Amino acid sequence: MRTYPTPQRANSSQNRARLVQLIHIAKGQLGMDDDTYRAMLAGLELPNSTTRMSVPELTRTLEHMKRSGFQVRSKVTARRMADDAQSKMMRGLWLELHALGYVQNPDESALTTWVTRETGVDALQWLNSQQAQVTIEKLKQWRWRDERKIDALAQRLHAQGKSPSSSAVELAKLWFGAEKITKTTAQQLLVRLKAREK
Repeated sequence: MRTYPTPQRANSSQNRARLVQLIHIAKGQLGMDDDTYRAMLAGLELPNSTTRMSVPELTRTLEHMKRSGFQVRSKVTARRMADDAQSKMMRGLWLELHALGYVQNPDESALTTWVTRETGVDALQWLNSQQAQVTIEKLKQWRWRDERKIDALAQRLHAQGKSPSSSAVELAKLWFGAEKITKTTAQQLLVRLKAREK
């Protein structure tokens, strides 16, 4: 006897496919590379692939991406998000800073507020190329500031035989089992390394 999917099961399958599609659209719209995307999922304590997610987990991922600035396209929109390469890079760096704990609010509005404070310009799409590049460099410096500081201290202590490694990333793995240096991990590394300076 042949069986057919119930309407409820069919709807669930269609809903899942739609959510996966929207997540992949959001990833592109937000300018997220694979590492940034996986860091975001890790920060949300979700599986690292949509194929491994339940429908509630897919919904949670999509809602987070909407809060980060993803907009489902409709016929009428207020102000379109900037979609040039520099704006996508800024958005990607902002989301990475959020995933690492340096930025509390991943929303596009929070990024715009920060950009306005730094440049005096009210929207990403209104930045000229030079202003956008300076903003990108500021975000990069913010992203790597703690890691560079830890690397410098670790190298000095390693040369004195007071640290098992000269690399911040290696120390994070060794001491805390961390794959990435989040804000919390950076603080823990600095405390431990400074204690070895004495």
